[in-house]
Amino acid sequence: MSLTARLKSVATIPTEYLSETPPVPKSVKIEISSRCNYRCSYCALKSRPDGPKDMDFGFFKKITTEMAGIGIKEFGVFYIGEPFTNPELLVECIEWLKAGLKVPYVFLTTNGSLANGTKVKAAMKAGLDSLKYSVNFADAEQFRAMSGLKNEGLFHSSLKSIKVAREMRDSFKYGTKIYASSIMYDREQEARMRPLLQEYVLPYVDEHYWLPLFNEVAAFPGRPKSERIGNVAGYHD
Repeated sequence: MSLTARLKSVATIPTEYLSETPPVPKSVKIEISSRCNYRCSYCALKSRPDGPKDMDFGFFKKITTEMAGIGIKEFGVFYIGEPFTNPELLVECIEWLKAGLKVPYVFLTTNGSLANGTKVKAAMKAGLDSLKYSVNFADAEQFRAMSGLKNEGLFHSSLKSIKVAREMRDSFKYGTKIYASSIMYDREQEARMRPLLQEYVLPYVDEHYWLPLFNEVAAFPGRPKSERIGNVAGYHD
């Protein structure tokens, strides 16, 4: 199954879930770390009242054991925070899910800036099934404008990580699928990002797709309503 097909199946609410007593979800995301080194204008992270935290591993084992026990088969070891801010905890969690609970599918999404070769290799070796990169900036200028950061080194590190991940996967024959997604900020974004995607992303990933900007008002508060793109991007097969 392609990643976009998997996402569509999760995003669509089946009839059996339209009930006062729905079955357990097929897939869950667990935010093992609420830390992130980006400050994107459209992200809900900056609106949280509490500071960054990491999940206690014992608590993670407890809740995932309970979840697996009631039939949940897919676990994402991330939510809004960047999972590679605590790579040791990340690898522990993946190892527990795959070796301890025999979970069929473990996935994560990363901005890639902290995912160097050593960290990526450890996650793949632990049994990670899906590694997805959020590639949302066409160039260093857009990175500065949208990420809230001035350090362009993180932008270049994130792109380098994709190639390194592919090399690690192929060299050591890990089973991890590598994906990338991009946010459609406006109607020009797809064309603006095309050169970067063709050079740094598409040669190294198994699939790339586009996402709509769900928090468009926060990212572009001055944009007139008539010029908002809404969900025009959708999922590109």
